[in-house]
Amino acid sequence: MFQYIVRRLLIAIPVLFGVTVFSFFIVNLAPGNPVEMFVNPDTTQADIELKKEALGLNDPIYIQYFRWLGNLVQGDFGFSFSTYEPVLNMVSSRIGPTLLLMGTALIVAYIIAIPIGVLSATKQYSWLDYLSTSVSFLGISIPHFFLGLGFIYIFAVQMHSLPTGGMNTLGSEGGFSDTFKHLIMPALVLAAGISGRMVRYVRSSMLDILGQDYLRTARSKGLREFFVINKHGFRNALIPIITVIGIDVSVLIGGAVVTEQIFQWPGLGQLTIQSIGSRDYPTLMAINFLAAIAVLSSNLLADIFYSVADPRIKYD
Repeated sequence: MFQYIVRRLLIAIPVLFGVTVFSFFIVNLAPGNPVEMFVNPDTTQADIELKKEALGLNDPIYIQYFRWLGNLVQGDFGFSFSTYEPVLNMVSSRIGPTLLLMGTALIVAYIIAIPIGVLSATKQYSWLDYLSTSVSFLGISIPHFFLGLGFIYIFAVQMHSLPTGGMNTLGSEGGFSDTFKHLIMPALVLAAGISGRMVRYVRSSMLDILGQDYLRTARSKGLREFFVINKHGFRNALIPIITVIGIDVSVLIGGAVVTEQIFQWPGLGQLTIQSIGSRDYPTLMAINFLAAIAVLSSNLLADIFYSVADPRIKYD
C-alpha cells in the first residue's frame, strides 16, 4: 500500500504540471488584460505600456509561465494584480469558509442520500422508490443559481427566517449560531445536487448486491434483515459509492463558485469570480492549482478506501 501511494504521488507531479500549463494558457488567452482595470480618461498609451511592463505582461506567454512556475516552486504565488496583496494571504483567508461550506454540504448530502438510496433499493417499485427517484432527479436538474435564488426569496424575503447572504451579520460579534444561520441555505443548495446523484448510485449499487447468493445465505442463517442489508449488503456496495464520493469533490468545487457568489459567502468561489472580473491572473492560477491538488487527493483517498471497504483489494 505504501509503495502504491508513493507511485500515485509521483504520477500526480506531471499531472499537476499539465494542469498548470493548461490553466495558465487558458487564463492568459481570455479576452482582456489586467491593465484595462486601471484605464481612465487621463491614462495615456505610455502609461498603459509602463503598467504592462511592470506586471510582466509584455513578455512572451511561455516566459511568463516559467517565471510563475519558478516562483511557485519556491512557495511564492505572487501578488494580486488588482489588490497588490500576496496571493497566498488572499487564498489562505478564503480556504476556511470554503472548507466549512463544502464539508457541511457533503455531510448533509450523504446523511440524506445514503439511507434513502438503501431504502429505495430494498423497496423497489414501491411508492417510496418512485418518490425518492423523482426527487433525486429534481435535485440533479435544478441549477444552483436558480435553487439559491428560490431559497433567498422564500426563506429570506418572504419568511424572514434566514439571512440573505454573507457569513456573519454585519455589526454583530458573529459566533456559532450566527454563522450556522448563514450556512444553512448555501449548504443545502450545494447538497441538493450531490444528494440527488448519490441516491441514484446507492440505489443502483444496492440493487446489484441484493440478489447475490451470500445475502440469501445470511437470511437462511436467521440474521435479521437490518443486519443483512446494512452489514453484508451495503459494505459490498461501497466500491462504486466511494468512486462517486471522490468525484463529488470536483463537483463541489464547481458548485461552490456559483453558490458562494449568490450568497456572498467569503470563500474561494467568490474570490474566483472577483478574480475573473479583474483579470487577476496570479490569484486565478493559485485557485486552479489548489483545486487540482484537492481533486487528485480525493482520488487517492478513494483508492485507499477501496482496500478498507473490501480487504480483498490489494495494491502491489
